[in-house]
Amino acid sequence: MLFPPAVEAAEIMPTSELEELVETTTEKRDSYGEYPADWNVVIIDNRSEEEYQKGHINGAINMAADEAFAPCELPEDQDTKLIFYGQDAHDCVSEAKDEGYDNVYIYEAGVEAWDDEWGYLTTTPEYVASLTDESHADDADTDPYLIIDTRGFGMFVESHVPAAQAMEHTIFEEKYLDHMPADKETEIITYCGGFF
Repeated sequence: MLFPPAVEAAEIMPTSELEELVETTTEKRDSYGEYPADWNVVIIDNRSEEEYQKGHINGAINMAADEAFAPCELPEDQDTKLIFYGQDAHDCVSEAKDEGYDNVYIYEAGVEAWDDEWGYLTTTPEYVASLTDESHADDADTDPYLIIDTRGFGMFVESHVPAAQAMEHTIFEEKYLDHMPADKETEIITYCGGFF
């Protein structure tokens, strides 16, 4: 496959290297619209907003390729490592290089490979809200899902996402693991109250 010269200079990021860069949590991120400022990398998901909300690599921001390129969402330090993924990542890499970013990579394997390797993707509150919407919940044609609140039961009682089940993480394996849905394709969403 041939790419324009600017894209040829972008290196391919293998899953094993990306795993080393992605942290579990961040202390300096208040929304999914901003990258984790305490990481040494910015991960950019070029898929549509809808695809991003449903599931993305932890820490990634969304810069949909079908919209205008927005360098204002990237760090001022143009030496920061940028990793793009999504079906049109090559186009976005060219635009980032045109803006002066040279430490640019493409994660060609994408969310499918990440999910296969790690078994999870990060979802947004908007996606979870769409699942708990009455029209979605009452529609027999929508796929079933399981939302799990892994906080302590006292916190669950105080407040929780509608339709969530309380399954505290400290006793999950002993008490709940054997009671997961028999259908392994059932979507399972967990949350604990922290920001990832």
